[in-house]
Amino acid sequence: MIKTVLAATVALSTIAFTAPMASAQSGPCGFYAFAGAFQNYNNAIRRARNVGGNVWDLDASDSPNAGKGFFVVAQGPGSRSQAQRWARQYRSYGVSGAYVARRCMYAS
Repeated sequence: MIKTVLAATVALSTIAFTAPMASAQSGPCGFYAFAGAFQNYNNAIRRARNVGGNVWDLDASDSPNAGKGFFVVAQGPGSRSQAQRWARQYRSYGVSGAYVARRCMYAS
């Protein structure tokens, strides 16, 4: 499991995302707070319901480094300070690995 999450985290550092599975606020480039990467869609949905954010399907990405088979839970885009607030909120909900990164997420 740790290797799986680590692989997804490495993939997240070099890609642009496409096609959110559920998104109230999908958009282009900006800072996002990430609350997890999951191979199981239902686990990603559960996390998003528990801590907030949107579920993004990495299989829909055209990037070869997109971590195929993963769904990420993220909130954004926003300013760096806003994303840092979201990440702090994720950590307050028990997501110790929450982090902020600048990404581009493209909705289909």
